[in-house]
Amino acid sequence: MICKILLCIAVFACLLSQAEALPSEMMDSGRLDFLGDFSEQMQNDIHADNSMQDVNVTGAWFIELLGEPQEKMKLYLFQNGSLISGQGEIIEGEIARTATARGSISGLEMSLNVLPVGAADSYDLNLSLSSLAGGHYIVRQADGGSRSGSFTFAVSANIFKSASGREI
Repeated sequence: MICKILLCIAVFACLLSQAEALPSEMMDSGRLDFLGDFSEQMQNDIHADNSMQDVNVTGAWFIELLGEPQEKMKLYLFQNGSLISGQGEIIEGEIARTATARGSISGLEMSLNVLPVGAADSYDLNLSLSSLAGGHYIVRQADGGSRSGSFTFAVSANIFKSASGREI
């Protein structure tokens, strides 16, 4: 308790000594030099935190295709370097089809190809990891037709962890 009182008295004394100073003396750049290094270090830390080079997309992904027909995907993705692989299912209404996934990350872009087992359809998904708002897809159908649209997603793992598990 005594330490807290002494600390309060010391802070109060510093404030009182500044109260008698002229406004120009209070903001004298010589007195604020100690902030320079702190500010530069803080900017470097901010830029390091915004780096997406160590992103790891390993986790459970829920993807909702917003076109017609309405489809959803539940995928478990694993990342090794820039390569992605996984498995899960594509759900349309009450029907769920087993699927495999393969893809890659290049810079801030993730490309994923999802193939339903036993079907000739191919789902190509592309998204930017910088916005996390969703992405675009193209479905190449067995009959030669195609359809496209946008999708949203949710991930139940922290994708902003490096492969070593270190939070970035």
